[in-house]
Amino acid sequence: MKRTLNPGNKAGLLILYALLILGLTGSNVMALDKQVAENPMLDYQGLGKVTAIEEVVCNVGMVDNLISNTTSEKATGTNDWTIIIGDDSAELPSMIWKTPSVYADINHYLYFASLRLGYNGHIIRLSQDKATGITVKRYGVDADAISLFDTEFYIDDQSPLVPAQYKVGVGVRQKTYAWSEGYRDDFIIYDWWIYNLTEDVLDSFFVGIHADCDISTAEGGSGAQAWSRDDLPGYVRDSLNGEYISYMYDGDNPTVPGDDIGGRQSPKESSGYIGSRLLYCPPAIGDTEPSVQKGHGWWDWNSDPSDDDAAAEWFDRLSDGLWLEPPPSPHDFRYYQKFGPFSIPANDSIRVMVAFGIGEGLSGLRENLEWAKYLFEHDWIGPSAPNPPTYTLEPGDGEVTIEWDDAAESSIDPFSGEEDFEGYRLWRKTETGWSLLMECDVINEIGFNTGLVHSYVDYDVHNYFQYTYSVTAYDRGDPDNDIESLESGVGSGKTVEPGTYNETRGVATTGIHVVPNPFVAQSAPDFGFVPDQNNPATERIVFVNLPDDATIRIYTLTGDLVFTLRNTEDATYGWQKTASWDLITDNMQTIVSGLYLYVVEAPGMDDFIGKFAVVR
Repeated sequence: MKRTLNPGNKAGLLILYALLILGLTGSNVMALDKQVAENPMLDYQGLGKVTAIEEVVCNVGMVDNLISNTTSEKATGTNDWTIIIGDDSAELPSMIWKTPSVYADINHYLYFASLRLGYNGHIIRLSQDKATGITVKRYGVDADAISLFDTEFYIDDQSPLVPAQYKVGVGVRQKTYAWSEGYRDDFIIYDWWIYNLTEDVLDSFFVGIHADCDISTAEGGSGAQAWSRDDLPGYVRDSLNGEYISYMYDGDNPTVPGDDIGGRQSPKESSGYIGSRLLYCPPAIGDTEPSVQKGHGWWDWNSDPSDDDAAAEWFDRLSDGLWLEPPPSPHDFRYYQKFGPFSIPANDSIRVMVAFGIGEGLSGLRENLEWAKYLFEHDWIGPSAPNPPTYTLEPGDGEVTIEWDDAAESSIDPFSGEEDFEGYRLWRKTETGWSLLMECDVINEIGFNTGLVHSYVDYDVHNYFQYTYSVTAYDRGDPDNDIESLESGVGSGKTVEPGTYNETRGVATTGIHVVPNPFVAQSAPDFGFVPDQNNPATERIVFVNLPDDATIRIYTLTGDLVFTLRNTEDATYGWQKTASWDLITDNMQTIVSGLYLYVVEAPGMDDFIGKFAVVR
C-alpha cells in the first residue's frame, strides 16, 4: 500500500511553503491561469522539423505505454485525425500494467485512447504530416526535464490533407511525464497546450478523452468470452475535492462459468482499474472554477461513430454535458471524458492536463491519481528515488559481469533536499518476472549494512542463451513522513549472451554445435526461457559458431525437412555466429521427442552435418 503524507509533520510546512511560493493558496484560478497566459506560442525550432511517424515507449514505471505522433490506428489503418494514446494493435505496450509480474509483458489494459477536440459542430482534424518529431528528456540528464521520462511533440490541422470544412486553425503541443518511484509509477501525465492559430476567438471549444479500454489482454479468450467483452465503465465526480475520474474495469463475463471479475487465472491478471483524472483545465464558459469535468459518456463497440457524419456524432457526444450512469452488464465499452466549452482568444492557448493510470481496485486507482494531482499542484516536487546507475554487461565463458557507476550515491532528493541514497539492487529477468540477484547498502543504522560494491559476476548462466539484467538504486525512505524507501525503476533492462565464439570468420566449420543438446523440456527454465501466453514458442535451441551467411536445414531421421533458418537474419550475436530456433516446424507444430539431423550450408564450404536430441 502506498503511503500518503502526514499533514502533521514537517511535510506540512514544506507543502505550505510551496503553496505560498507558487501562489496557489487562496486562489488556484489566478495562479494556473497566469501559467496559461505567460506560455509563449509554439516555437517550431524548439521541437525540430516535421518528420516521419515516430514511436517511443514510456517504460520507466509500472505502466508502459506507446507514445506516437501518428493519427492512425495500426491494425486497421484508420485515420482518426487526432492524437492517439497507446495502440495495442501496434504490438507495442498500450497501458501495460506490470502487476502481477508474471503477466508484465502482456498485460495491456488499453486498445487505444485519443484526444478529441470539438468546435463548430464537428471534431477537429489534426494531421500527422504536420507533426514534429518526438523529443525525449530525462530528469537528472536534461536540465529542463520534469520527470524521468518526458516526451513532447507538436501537431496541427494546417495540412492540405485536411478538408477545408474541418480546417479551423488549431495546433496541439503534447507533453508527457512519467516516474519510477513507488508512489508515482502507476500513471503517465498528459499535458496538452491547445493553440488558436487564428486572428479570431474560438468560442464553444470542447476537449475530450476517448478511451477504448480492453482489460486486459492477459485474460485471453475469444468471441463472446474475449477479454475485451466483459468490461464496465464508471466515473468519480467529487466536486468538493476536485476529483474527476473516468475509468473502466474487468467485470463478470456472463458467458464464462463462475465469477471472473478481475480475471480468470491465479493470480488475477486483470484486477486493475484503468482511468484518467482531470488535473487541470481552464474555467468553462460561464464558470469561475477551473479543473471541472463536464460530462462522462460511454458506448459499446457497435455504436462507434463510423458513418459519413462521424465527425458531427463525435462532437454531439462530446458537447452534450451528460453524465451517463454505468451500464447494467459488461461488454466491449469505450468511455468519453468531457471538458468545456472553453473560449480561446486569438493567437492564444489553453491548457488541459490529465493523468492516465492503473490501480488495484477503484480505491487503488484513486490513490495513485491523487498523487498525480499532488505533484501538479506542488510544481512536480515530491519524494524521488536516487538517479538510476549507469551499468554495463560483459559476457564471458559461462559468466556475465555486471558493472555500474557511483553517480546514484550523490543524488539529492528534491523533496527533502538531502542525499538519502541507501543501496543498489541487481535484478535478472526470469520466467516469472524480475528476480533479485544481489543487494548491497551503505553501512549505517539501517538496512543490511553489507557495504557498497559496484560489480557482480553471475555464474548461474548457460552459454549462448540470452539474459536480461537491470541495476537499480534505492534510498532510505522518510519514516517521519510515512514515505517508503524509493527505488529507481528496472525499466526494460539490458540483454547479453554469454559464451565463447570461434574467432575464425568466413567459412570455417570449427566448433559448430547445438546447445542445449539434448534439449530437455523440463529443464527449459534453467536456460532462461520466459513463457509467453500469446506465443507457444517459449523454447529454443541455439546453433553456435556458424560460418557467415549460413543456411541451416533440420531433418527427421527419415529425411523429412522440418525447418530452415539462416543466420544472416536470425543471428543473436554480433558476428552472425549463432542462430536460434523455437522448435516450431514449418507447419507450425511443436517438434516431438526424438533424434534430429541438421545440415549447415554456406558459400565456399562443404556441408556440415550434425545431430541433436529432444526429450519431452
